[in-house]
Amino acid sequence: MTSIVRSIAEVHEPLARTWLEEQVARPETMGVLLCGSRATGWALPNGDYDALVFLEPAAYRTLAPEETLIYLHAPDEVPRRVVGDFSLMSEEHLAVHLASPLDIDHWAYLDAIVLFDRRGDLEDWRRRIAAFPEEGWRDRVFQKYFQILVAISYATKSDVAGREAERQINLQRGALAAINLWFALRRRWAPPLKWWTREIERLEIRPDTRAVLEGAALAPTIEMLTHVRDHMKSELRHAGITEVDAVLPAFAASFHPERQAAVYRSQYL
Repeated sequence: MTSIVRSIAEVHEPLARTWLEEQVARPETMGVLLCGSRATGWALPNGDYDALVFLEPAAYRTLAPEETLIYLHAPDEVPRRVVGDFSLMSEEHLAVHLASPLDIDHWAYLDAIVLFDRRGDLEDWRRRIAAFPEEGWRDRVFQKYFQILVAISYATKSDVAGREAERQINLQRGALAAINLWFALRRRWAPPLKWWTREIERLEIRPDTRAVLEGAALAPTIEMLTHVRDHMKSELRHAGITEVDAVLPAFAASFHPERQAAVYRSQYL
């Protein structure tokens, strides 16, 4: 664990600090958000710095796609070590991320730290994007639970047919659906899964829930995923999601034309 960085002056890697200072000096730079392990305090001592640099739309559109991804390496080190991983974005991306149904577009904003803000509204954007929406929460939770049921069904059919690869693919998908479901139940965006352990520990996951979810991830079997299904069903009941006791009507209702797009978004893992 390292200290959380709260200003460009605290960036200890000279190359990364200089690059950020140069960016904020440019008139087209509207804001800089530090995100990732340096914002959460989870970085290793030699870990890199991740940041989103927001530009005026006109300036952003002058860049070739590859110019928007910046990787800085420590000089004279073998193997090469990344010290800065920076993404140049348009201010328009903020509205895109706010409207996105994908966890990956929101989670980085949860702990992000404003390092520079020319207009004074970047912290407001950060808070709004980080907030988990109450609207559609029940449907989001149910659809992820339903993916566990589908995975068990497909895995069982594949097992009977002797298609081992298909069975394991579906079991892995079921385990991933359960992991995403746990975060949705907590009204929390799921992190990039390289941060699974750190995130569940700071959210104080119950030991029994952690055991079943990690068991399904480490040794996915039909029996294990069935245990996960029953455990998560109990969690949904406790959260007031009564649809788990009438799965077929809830599933059939998802076929209504006006609900199709939302259903597919909620199923995304």
